Amino acid sequence: MKTFTKILIVLAGIAMIIMGFWVMFNPVASLLTLNVVIGLLLLISGIFHIISYFTESERHLSGWVLADGILSTLLGILMLANQFAGAASLILVFAMWVLFAGIVRTIGAFTLKQAGGSSWGFVLFIGIVGIILGFIALFNPVVSALGIVLLMGFFFILEGIGAIATAFVTGRSK
Repeated sequence: MKTFTKILIVLAGIAMIIMGFWVMFNPVASLLTLNVVIGLLLLISGIFHIISYFTESERHLSGWVLADGILSTLLGILMLANQFAGAASLILVFAMWVLFAGIVRTIGAFTLKQAGGSSWGFVLFIGIVGIILGFIALFNPVVSALGIVLLMGFFFILEGIGAIATAFVTGRSK
């Protein structure tokens, strides 16, 4: 993996981990600013994934990486364009992102396994947790509304760890 791409992925991962802790430790402030913060993070993360896909053409990254980048970018733009959408749209957009990111991580884990990566089980675990959390958020919006701060903080931390792990594991494979 190119150093520039690896740095982008690690930076996105660090940003997600920091965001996760910030959300958990500042629940009132995070609820007031969540649309803007999540919109910016999704936009940045999506752009980084799209850049990674096109700058790593010799590595033949999965089309799912590009799809994740496009979806994250579009959801980020949606969040920023509609800052006063309210909790219902925030939960729906976040649930779709969590679910899709979990699916992408799960598929990526099996791709990593086929490539002989040793950490595929950890990536699979993060993907499955993302899928479960995404379904919880989609199908129980009232429960999700009550626990959205912890759910989002926890997922940002997991997604950040997953991005950093992916950068280092991919960097070691040929």
